[in-house]
Amino acid sequence: PEGTGTDIAAALEYLNRVIRRKAVVFLVSDFLSAGYEKALRVASKRHDLVAIPVTDPRELDFPNVGLVELEDAETGEVHLLDTSDPANRQAFAREAARRGLLREKTLRSSKVDPVDIQTNKPYIDPLVRFFKMRAKRFR
Repeated sequence: PEGTGTDIAAALEYLNRVIRRKAVVFLVSDFLSAGYEKALRVASKRHDLVAIPVTDPRELDFPNVGLVELEDAETGEVHLLDTSDPANRQAFAREAARRGLLREKTLRSSKVDPVDIQTNKPYIDPLVRFFKMRAKRFR
């Protein structure tokens, strides 16, 4: 629903409360929300948790298309970005890279396997690679 935002912690806390037996859980998100680290650790200990971060590569290499109105799909908040300014594009890319590194660190420290999906590529290949890797690991 518009304006509610994503609350990964609430979803994981619900999972931890409701699903008692160990389960394979796929968490599909852009992982842009904050404060989910503790719930992630608990869920990864109870379940076989697989993170599926969905990213748009244009966030790391924003095109020069002049003024762009960006609307947060979850909060409805609107921002105007001047993409003709290289400093704005670089700042946008730096922030996206920082968020990606933080997400990777959080998942790694919680022992959660990621399957990185990009919006500009078919998702089948990363999923097939993941399941092949998992099959080798559990033999």
